[in-house]
Amino acid sequence: MSITTVVFDRDNTLLAFDRSAVARLERQVAQAAPHLPAGAASAQWLQWTGPWPHTAAEEPAFWHTFWRTFAERQALTADATSTLLAIGDFYHTCFAAFPDALPCITALQERRLRLAVLTNFELPSIDRTLAHAGLDPRHFDALVSSAAAGVQKPDPRAYQAVLAALGEPAAACLMVDDLPGNVEGARSVGMRAVLLDRAGRFPDAPARITSLMELPQLIDSAPQ
Repeated sequence: MSITTVVFDRDNTLLAFDRSAVARLERQVAQAAPHLPAGAASAQWLQWTGPWPHTAAEEPAFWHTFWRTFAERQALTADATSTLLAIGDFYHTCFAAFPDALPCITALQERRLRLAVLTNFELPSIDRTLAHAGLDPRHFDALVSSAAAGVQKPDPRAYQAVLAALGEPAAACLMVDDLPGNVEGARSVGMRAVLLDRAGRFPDAPARITSLMELPQLIDSAPQ
């Protein structure tokens, strides 16, 4: 069966974490509450275990809860709390597209391939993150997060969720991910899969590329 669809992981595949954006956030927090230790907001983010939103419509309430909880834990004043609540959602601003992401997407669209994203993250607004990084979410026929799927890769149900959203058989879909376990998870449900190994950590991995610019040619040479 020919490949008709490419499913991308998001973080470390299409998008890179932008530490400068996090630094800007921390400066905003420091202006509201100068006495807090550096990185206080980031620490809460990394330790946050829930509740998480299940739909994009629930995200504004989630961010209100996040900042209200932070203010209460830090015993902040009402003015400082108001300033933090005004920051609202920031996560979608913390990523930048890899230089090879858009050229790869363009090349795949020229081949009339469908595109999708399957990401292990609890915030469902994948479209906002892509758009902020300069990748038009309209390029993709399906955007599925672990929040929407209810499970994370490499659980087979995560891949089945994106296949259901696409309406495509597993054998027609190629998964691109930067983690070997997630690549194997895709193969376990019948998808084809390729490992994106930008840093050269897995030189012996089968079906491995080191840049997204290698992907169109790999697909061209794939057995039908």
